[in-house]
Amino acid sequence: MQQAAHLEIRPLQADDLAAVLAIQLRCHDSTRIESAQSFDAKRRAAPTSCFMARLDGQSVGYLVAIPVKAGQPPPLNASACPVPRDADALYLHDLAVHPDARGAGVGEALVRAFLGAMRQQGFSQACLTAVNGSTAFWQRQGFRDAEVDAAAGGLGSYGDGARYMSLPLQPGLQEAAL
Repeated sequence: MQQAAHLEIRPLQADDLAAVLAIQLRCHDSTRIESAQSFDAKRRAAPTSCFMARLDGQSVGYLVAIPVKAGQPPPLNASACPVPRDADALYLHDLAVHPDARGAGVGEALVRAFLGAMRQQGFSQACLTAVNGSTAFWQRQGFRDAEVDAAAGGLGSYGDGARYMSLPLQPGLQEAAL
């Protein structure tokens, strides 16, 4: 008899960065690879909204989210991550699941952790930049195209086809959909 897999979602830690880098190499094209310094800056800026997923003791996915001002996505691969004092949204900067762990509920568990962190921090809006053809996935989660502040300049760093999206939260709605 095969034993059920054990999935753990926990806060992202500094010693998880090597696993994050390895997972991103399996999931993202070379134009969207970020450095350990960039991931660590985000992790330090928002320790309660960055997560590591472990399946049977192996790191298999991560989610990095940071507080932002809605409409102002942070640039990709920035070496610093200042959190605006007037942040009004939680920005899902990166979600990646190792190909070998897809279908095990890892992505859904990470998104649930993200939504929980958003509520705990008092944000009523989620936002993200959809890349690599992921727009349809995020639309199924309730995200819609949103206005971006072009003067902020962050969206351009995500490359062609990047789409800024947002999701206003309604109590219980998104968790039930996942």
